[in-house]
Amino acid sequence: MIKQLFTYTYIVILINSMCLSCSKPVDFDQVNDLEITPVMESSLVYLNQPATSFLNDGNQISTVQDYVQVQFFNSDFIVDNLVKAEFVFETTNSINSGFQVKVDFLDVNSQLQHSFSFLVEASTNNLNTTSNFTEVFQDNTLLALKNTSMLVFTLKMLSGTPVTQNTVGYVSLKSKGVFYFNIDADL
Repeated sequence: MIKQLFTYTYIVILINSMCLSCSKPVDFDQVNDLEITPVMESSLVYLNQPATSFLNDGNQISTVQDYVQVQFFNSDFIVDNLVKAEFVFETTNSINSGFQVKVDFLDVNSQLQHSFSFLVEASTNNLNTTSNFTEVFQDNTLLALKNTSMLVFTLKMLSGTPVTQNTVGYVSLKSKGVFYFNIDADL
């Protein structure tokens, strides 16, 4: 019985000492100074066009176009917190013709907000030729991106061997967006 009383007394003293121990005061107002700067990567678009995509009823055409709706660029979160963006493109070409890739940024009224283009080298002997291009969005171009609702991708065939039904090869475009945020806590 004395041993049991001693054990209970010891446990009570130990618990009290933990509860009454010294601690540094915690400043909960520090949360108001919280700033988070995440970086997010996301796939944007993937195009894979065989050489025969540049034929219409057996006749060669010079351009192929595609588009994607992107309503999220003008969301409140993006508008308030996005501070920089980069679009990274990787192209692979196995067609004996060079290409120009043009990307147009349109708002909800189909008004052009921003545009850029880059060249893709021609392939020799149908071997894959890979190239990279990066477009950085800051300041005015970032504002244009935040107003964008649609991206239009145009592949324009430049000089090279004419395309027929028997032409082999393809041109592909992979892209990703790298988005830099600065999120301030307003508590």
